Amino acid sequence: MNEKRTALLITYYWPPAGGAGVHRWLRFSQYFKENGWDLHVYCPDNGAWPTLDPSLEDQVAEELTIVRRPIFEPHRYLGKKNNPNVGAGLTKKGKSSLFQSFVIWTRGNLFIPDARAFWINPSVRFLKKYLKEHPEIDTIISTGPPHTCHMIGLGLKKHRKNLKWITDFRDPWTEIDFYQDLLPGKWADNRHKKMEKEVLGIADRVITISEHCAEGLRRISGRNVEVVTNGFNFPDFDAKKVKLDANFTISHFGSMPHARNPETLWDALAILVEKSESFKEQLSIKLVGPVDHSIFESIKSKGLDLFVNHVPTVSHAESLQQQRSAQILLLMANRAGNVKGILTGKVFEYLGAKRPILAFGEDDSDLQNVIESTEAGAFIVHDDVDSTVRIIEKWFKAYLEGQLFHEPKNLEKYSSKELAKQFIEYLY
Repeated sequence: MNEKRTALLITYYWPPAGGAGVHRWLRFSQYFKENGWDLHVYCPDNGAWPTLDPSLEDQVAEELTIVRRPIFEPHRYLGKKNNPNVGAGLTKKGKSSLFQSFVIWTRGNLFIPDARAFWINPSVRFLKKYLKEHPEIDTIISTGPPHTCHMIGLGLKKHRKNLKWITDFRDPWTEIDFYQDLLPGKWADNRHKKMEKEVLGIADRVITISEHCAEGLRRISGRNVEVVTNGFNFPDFDAKKVKLDANFTISHFGSMPHARNPETLWDALAILVEKSESFKEQLSIKLVGPVDHSIFESIKSKGLDLFVNHVPTVSHAESLQQQRSAQILLLMANRAGNVKGILTGKVFEYLGAKRPILAFGEDDSDLQNVIESTEAGAFIVHDDVDSTVRIIEKWFKAYLEGQLFHEPKNLEKYSSKELAKQFIEYLY
């Protein structure tokens, strides 16, 4: 066992915040102590988080030192109607008004790297003093987005060059799917890219969540980038004893921005509804989380709106329970940005639910590799309607016979415990 070490994690998303950005580090942090590290967590005490889930506070390891500081976020005063940070990936309830478009432009052009930018300087000032008071901390980890966290890390590294700095990119920066939706002008685009290159160039290590995301960061920075995927604490239970939804539910959990509109699925379902009265009677489309207005419009255009059940929000615990009960779990990769590299934490939660996964994405993507290597369901390349129809017909037949079960394999390498250990190795 190595000598006891101490690290500081800089993160915006931490309980009581809910949503996808919380879980990677909430899970990893649980395994630092057993791997020889103390961990201090620096986070906001009043974040304008898109969702709240106080139940997640029960998962915070007791041995962590949590340091909370105020954050000023201008968009919190816009109200939900005009707030571009509601949901994720710029999901919108309707077409943007002129004012809403102006707010988005302002976010992309004036709040750089993001709308949490006002947290950078106060945090650097505070953490300089905190590190002086805690000389045992010799390593910092910044996790983003928001990339404000990386800029805080950069400020501390410039102040104390012998400090080891690890940057963790849970999503790309300028290659994220909604980057162009922020309408960055030439000056803002150059500013974003300059910041991105500086962070990538000065950090002691760069880590990200998938091989294709790593390729993008390597191309930008010309340096080595490590991969530690998201993961899950896989539960041990008998999937055949879980009470499943009575209807043939195709369920999606999490935000669904316009870049994740599964139009191929809507086309396939429209064909099957027309083809089979039995299918029409049993079909249910369940969407849990923020959904962009364009997706509802797409569903309606295919005559499928009567089959939709939209649940705007549930707790994370309830989401996991409902995933286990779904007949089919829908997973969509983005159709913008680094399309081959997006590998969200939801992928691994779905694996833990032990239900068939219907995944859409790009050929030779990281998502395809995970779905196929775990035999967790079906991966379909975007726009392949015929294959979608065949897979759903096959699964619907199994559903009618009470035999729609699918046990994923080879999950060990995606265990949060193993992935935390892998991440910690990069701290030395």
